[in-house]
Amino acid sequence: MAYIYPRLQQIISRGDDLPTLPSIVLELHRALESPNAGTAHIAGVLDQDPSLTARLLRLANSAKFARPGAPITSVPAAVARMGLNRVRSTCIALAVVKGFGGGRGRLDHEAFWAHSATVAALTGSLWDLVGDRSVISTQDAYLVGLLHDIGLLVIDQYFPEEFAEVLAQREHHDSPLGALEERHLGIDHGAVASLLIGRWSLPSFVSEAVFHHNHPDQAPGPVARLARVIATAEAMCWQVDVGLEVEGRPPELAAVLLRELDVPASEVRGVIEWTYDAYALAAQVAA
Repeated sequence: MAYIYPRLQQIISRGDDLPTLPSIVLELHRALESPNAGTAHIAGVLDQDPSLTARLLRLANSAKFARPGAPITSVPAAVARMGLNRVRSTCIALAVVKGFGGGRGRLDHEAFWAHSATVAALTGSLWDLVGDRSVISTQDAYLVGLLHDIGLLVIDQYFPEEFAEVLAQREHHDSPLGALEERHLGIDHGAVASLLIGRWSLPSFVSEAVFHHNHPDQAPGPVARLARVIATAEAMCWQVDVGLEVEGRPPELAAVLLRELDVPASEVRGVIEWTYDAYALAAQVAA
């Protein structure tokens, strides 16, 4: 099987038909970073994309958030029901899902984005618990979690035959997908994603953390902890049966990773509940 890196470099350099991060995502992300950004700011950003607002309102009126009374018809009302932080993060996830489209390859995009949004929410929650927020904010950690697997979309779309062969190898080897990609493609989906993210106006540690999420021990400085938090979030998803099937079983158990992050034993039950709760919401975001 030929290594894909030379052709991937050509595709990245040309930029033809590559997924782009919607500008509204960057605006929402900046709003997350501003301590003064409230409901009015979020509503102003969403006014640029009525379809995104419509999806948010539909979610606010879903069974998960349903309350007695009249349906939610405005962003401020959605914030009152869901909470500002949840509305902000949900809008970013909705915008990214919309921006990347449905895809043409083998991946089940609904399952892919449900998994990605779950990992994002869990990454943010774990980062609040064990991360250095003076260096990397919770909002940045959330965005890294949301984008961590987008390299799979690139491989699936641009190298479908090679991807099919890698998946066929999974039937004969119990290796993590990243290891099989490196062996047969010369690059794993984390590295592919980092090349794509490098084209966007995001802090450099975003692409670095995504690059290393399959091998966090090799990550530099504060990025190492964030990469390990993402690996832990993925392991938690697998443990509670909401992992991404195409990736297979993570190389390390969630319990081991949680101990390495010094997550207190008293918090583990909460982490499990976070995972279930995040997945229930993410499945609606991705639908």
